[in-house]
Amino acid sequence: MRKAIVNSEGLVINLIEWEEGSDWVCPDGCQLVDAVRPAQPGATWDGSAFTAPVIPEPPRLDVLMSEGPATQVYNEATEVMDDRPAADIAADKAELLGLLQTKLADTGDLTWEEMNKMLALERES
Repeated sequence: MRKAIVNSEGLVINLIEWEEGSDWVCPDGCQLVDAVRPAQPGATWDGSAFTAPVIPEPPRLDVLMSEGPATQVYNEATEVMDDRPAADIAADKAELLGLLQTKLADTGDLTWEEMNKMLALERES
């Protein structure tokens, strides 16, 4: 039977498979609750229902730095990767350069990777 381990604040800390009659002991301050959707780690339990955790969108700078301006996109209709228009790629690069310049102006601090990316984008433009 699938159970949620819920702490005293109502936060789901884990999901487990629990057998009736098991000698496993729930951690102090926690309770076992039947895990029904949307029970998952990070969800909350109000005593009668689970609420899924809110997963914040990562900052746009983080997305562009980790993924880079995408040169292709997946086409679900044809199930192949299609090239993105050059104007869209250029817009992503301009946005990334602007975000990096703003961060530098606001904080005076960029990571080594961010500084290298900003310099490369400035050379391209």
